[in-house]
Amino acid sequence: MVEQPPLIADVTELEEQFAQLQFTSLTHEDALALGMDLAARAEERNWPMAVSVYLGDQHVFRYACPGTSSENDEWLERKRRTVYKFHEPTFLIGQRFAAKGKDFYVETGLPNPDYVPYGGGFPLIVNGEFVGAILSSGVPHQDDHAIIVETLRAALEN
Repeated sequence: MVEQPPLIADVTELEEQFAQLQFTSLTHEDALALGMDLAARAEERNWPMAVSVYLGDQHVFRYACPGTSSENDEWLERKRRTVYKFHEPTFLIGQRFAAKGKDFYVETGLPNPDYVPYGGGFPLIVNGEFVGAILSSGVPHQDDHAIIVETLRAALEN
């Protein structure tokens, strides 16, 4: 059973962050570059992290750093389902429920643990349209979220 995450971040700031981290274009090559950059950042930190990038239903990138296991793969899939259901970052979703003192599973009726309100899933948005997701699993969920944000910011600055 997956526990509910505690409130550790400002929901308004997370919403603003999400609004800023959107693209005007995103090709398969761009998605590959996002995945490679995310994996490199995890490797530089020696984090046991698994990462994935999806465009639509297509799995464009997948990498597992040393120290990961099939459990990380399961978490990636849970986070992917959540992003594809809500089209919002999983960390934002979890923090929004925590801020309201509400239980994600009770309020949504979604099966536990098929969906999760933990950081590490971030939608890829192009011109306001949902096109896929970038995902990470392996470190505390706020760090899973933060490294994705760092990766997306770097891509948008280039």
